[in-house]
Amino acid sequence: MAVTDISTRKNEKAYNAKALNWHVAMGTNFGHMYLEKPAMISQLPDTLLGKTVLCVGVGSGEELAEILKRDPKKVVAIDISKNLLAIARSLFPEVELHKMDMMNLKFPDSTFDLVYSSLAFHYSKDWDVLLAGLHKVLIKGGTLLFSTHNPDYWGTKPFTGKPYINGRGIKVTEHQATLSGGVNVTYYNIGSKTMIDDALIHAGFRLRKTFDPIMQNIDLNRFNKLDISDYEYLKTINAESPLFYVVSSVKI
Repeated sequence: MAVTDISTRKNEKAYNAKALNWHVAMGTNFGHMYLEKPAMISQLPDTLLGKTVLCVGVGSGEELAEILKRDPKKVVAIDISKNLLAIARSLFPEVELHKMDMMNLKFPDSTFDLVYSSLAFHYSKDWDVLLAGLHKVLIKGGTLLFSTHNPDYWGTKPFTGKPYINGRGIKVTEHQATLSGGVNVTYYNIGSKTMIDDALIHAGFRLRKTFDPIMQNIDLNRFNKLDISDYEYLKTINAESPLFYVVSSVKI
């Protein structure tokens, strides 16, 4: 059985300590509301009727409403934070929730038709291990849809620890960040989008679509001057160097 590493345990404690703050902050996070979430939702099929879905790194359940409205047969979701899962459970009691490390999945092979993960994969030190586990639990022809930090932007941040190199020689660098709600986390930056694509192909996936999300246009009359300033700043930053990377792929 895989052992949860030190950085994952630290992130678990950080999210547990600030779970409610995080959940509240997500309701006003422009990067999620008008950049990453719309991009991910655009890649979901119109219907998930008869499909079994796994949400990886579900947090307090931001994506669950969009998935449930597509009438899946079953939705299962995992996260490392018991306190975030408690919030998700109160909001979406119909979803089967598990406290679980995405690097050590405990599901039978070929269980899910779709794996959906929003901004979680960059917490992994080893994309090969992560993707091999996800490949196992997907059915043949199943979809892996995820978003992650765009290496072109996040790779410019200062390193905070020694690099980690996996068995195939793929290097990631350690970074620290304080997220919305005051959550202090450690994440790992892979060198390029090409390296992400190559890791997927190595794990047995076929790339269907990859793209850098752009900011949605909003009705500025709905917001105060400070919010508009924050939105415009984020839109400018993302136009200069995209913050996120979205991938839709298929198990072959």
